[in-house]
Amino acid sequence: MEFYEELYPKDVWRDAAYDIFDRFSLKGKKALVTGASGGIGRNAAAVFAQAGADVMMADIERTRATLDPLAQEIAERFGTTVVPAYCDVSDEAQVNAMGEQLEAQLGTVDVAFLNAGVVLPGDDYDSSFDTWKKTIDIDLNGMFLCGQLAQKMMRRHGHGGSIIMTSSISGYVMNHMAGNPNPIMAYAAAKAGVSQYARALAAFSVRDGIRVNTIAPGYVWSGIHEGLMTEQAHDVANQEIPMRRFGRTDELHGPLLFLASDASSYITGINIPVDGGYLIA
Repeated sequence: MEFYEELYPKDVWRDAAYDIFDRFSLKGKKALVTGASGGIGRNAAAVFAQAGADVMMADIERTRATLDPLAQEIAERFGTTVVPAYCDVSDEAQVNAMGEQLEAQLGTVDVAFLNAGVVLPGDDYDSSFDTWKKTIDIDLNGMFLCGQLAQKMMRRHGHGGSIIMTSSISGYVMNHMAGNPNPIMAYAAAKAGVSQYARALAAFSVRDGIRVNTIAPGYVWSGIHEGLMTEQAHDVANQEIPMRRFGRTDELHGPLLFLASDASSYITGINIPVDGGYLIA
């Protein structure tokens, strides 16, 4: 019985030194965030930095004017190292170059939040092949390239880690985008692929101490919705959500920190919907 008690201590809270909040700390960890200039990405970078991690914030070149000051602001606000990087996640050479920069500047990666993605105009029932291909290249192939980068670096450096991927409610149900009769097609296919890729990666990387999970935001007010949502569509969407409102980007802080930290040390291969109840409606 003593053997089992050593393996599986029952009441760690009885230890005077135990603090549950330490389980949520990322102190000393190195994190990568892609799609980092957008609403979800920059919030993730900020919460990881506040929890103690050094962070690489990665996005495409045309976000430089936004991302450079964002990285500086987060570093000054939370006192950790925050570095910008510029990468098209659908380009293998650029992803490899980002990995080299990550290793050179931060040393390794312990937490990878793979968040880069797009919803393109014309992604509907009559979508062109160009729209389909570009969406799949960024939203699914980009996730594969960055996922491989993260898990290979974790394995090469001999430590585990947490990989979190942004899926979507569109990867689980046909999201009609607030009553639009033409549901998004390529985006839905890509996000379904992300969810299944994450589960497959979780199943095989667990032996190396790497956990892989996804979050599935619903109507969270971020950069994507700012470009697509009219006031009328916003009101229609609110009627489709049981909570009758859009989510805020800060409402992703808890799920992201939970999955990134040791607070979720026995969890892998799951998806957390952050959708105000949309999937149960």
